Amino acid sequence: MRLLHAQPVGFDPAVPWIQESESVRQDSRLFRQIVALRRSPHTGREHAFYRLQGPDWVNVVAFTRTGELLVVEQFRHGIDAATLEIPGGGCDAGESPEAAARRELREETGFVSEQWVALGACTPNPATQNNRCHTFLALDCDPDGGLELDPAEELQVWACPWAEWQALLRSGAIHHALVLSAFQFLGLWDGWPDLLRRLEA
Repeated sequence: MRLLHAQPVGFDPAVPWIQESESVRQDSRLFRQIVALRRSPHTGREHAFYRLQGPDWVNVVAFTRTGELLVVEQFRHGIDAATLEIPGGGCDAGESPEAAARRELREETGFVSEQWVALGACTPNPATQNNRCHTFLALDCDPDGGLELDPAEELQVWACPWAEWQALLRSGAIHHALVLSAFQFLGLWDGWPDLLRRLEA
């Protein structure tokens, strides 16, 4: 890369801001809202920043033995609309991302897998959140009973052919940013060309 601008002069993004104080504004089941007063190491100016501290999340790109993608559809209250997504959720305290991915796949779809690949992790919104979202690939998934949903969860489970899912991605019908990032990770995986040939056969 070629640097075009740096402001202020001498700015180094790797140098952290100086923490002056921190307080908890709100503590909920999903996030703790933190107000942090920090001072720039470059200008000396102080600013208040709002941060959300929460558990890591997981996404699961799951294919059945017949090559269909497991997709869940549910109503999302942030946008007041239904969304098509892949299975996923939050890591419980002390739970590894892979263990959470296995649990979420089982709970949300009723399927299990013995073939797992860690595809990568992203930071959902580093401007305000401290957590990471880990994406896993589950292959040759088999049904293993009914759903085990939380009290507020209501969803449909779909088996979606790959060609249909690609059409949904292209049309913009799939708009959940973390779902889109999961398929970016899938496309960068070394084993993707072989899996794609299998899905298109």
